[in-house]
Amino acid sequence: MSPPKEYRLAPIRLPQIPPSAKRTRGITLVEVLVAAAVTLLLAGLLLAVASNLLIAWGRATGSLEAEGQADIVLDQLARDLEATVSRADAQAWFVATVQNDQSGAGDAGMTNEDWPTGAKPGGLGSLLLEPGSGQLADAHFGQAGVWLRFFTTQPDANDQPANRSVPRAVAYQLVRRRNGGQYVYQLYRSQVRPSGASSTFGAGYSLFAPAYTTPSGVAQNPGNVRRPNAQYLIGNNIIDFGMRVWARATDGSRVLVFPSGIAGGQSLVATTDSTTTPIGYAGKPVTRTFPATIDIMVRVLSPDGKTAISNLEAGFTQPPPNASAADFWWRVAEAHSSVFVRRIEILSQPL
Repeated sequence: MSPPKEYRLAPIRLPQIPPSAKRTRGITLVEVLVAAAVTLLLAGLLLAVASNLLIAWGRATGSLEAEGQADIVLDQLARDLEATVSRADAQAWFVATVQNDQSGAGDAGMTNEDWPTGAKPGGLGSLLLEPGSGQLADAHFGQAGVWLRFFTTQPDANDQPANRSVPRAVAYQLVRRRNGGQYVYQLYRSQVRPSGASSTFGAGYSLFAPAYTTPSGVAQNPGNVRRPNAQYLIGNNIIDFGMRVWARATDGSRVLVFPSGIAGGQSLVATTDSTTTPIGYAGKPVTRTFPATIDIMVRVLSPDGKTAISNLEAGFTQPPPNASAADFWWRVAEAHSSVFVRRIEILSQPL
């Protein structure tokens, strides 16, 4: 028998590690901290950009919302005023009252209406009828703005008597009302049914008739001229409503008749009586006291302005020591609102 064969294992050669690889090291703590700081810086920059974009988006949205509210109001006023009707019979066909406060004028106790201390300032100090700039947009028209009422027509729908194109009384009033858990400023457009019981025809065509001056919350009653019905809301977050009225003089020029020479709480009464010489006509004789041109102004709060005013009136925001409550209210309101002005030509003439 031959002896067993011997087997030898060949030696295993490990790959050679290059010298450069031997010098490779891990990430140090300093490098981790630097990377984290750079990441945080970039995240902060992105957050700031996103925040600024959101703020700009909110302002743009608020501006569009305020503009939409103003367009609704001004478009309706233009339709009403351009269709104004009147007669030269010495009756009150067009009346505008500056409401420096709510004592005995304006909405006369609408449901949930309230003008407490701390709300929009009242009194003669609330008026700025002739601002230094001369611009209507800078004027203040008192606690509840201008209370406007007149007779107008609407397009004939030919479907029912209430929609016929015949004269009817309308009124525009600014009201501060409780809406849910907070108070809001709202503009109402009241209208009186043209005919039938408790109507414009029945009350007559003088806005000083008892039916128009006796408050009534029943929709389309003449008393809506004094007290709006809640369904006639036309604009939210409107904190001022004012106007300038121009009449035509005998020489063909136009003369400012309102609110020039009109004290707080008084009215421009367009009686269309050519023999009347009202105050505030700059010494010029006029053909009639009926308006020829009207500049309308509405001041609308932005959404953040609504919150700012609510917080101020609730006492969550306090005026600084060097500012009165009234001045600070207007400072906050003007910083968070937009003013919209439109000129409306009165084409109709008293019959």
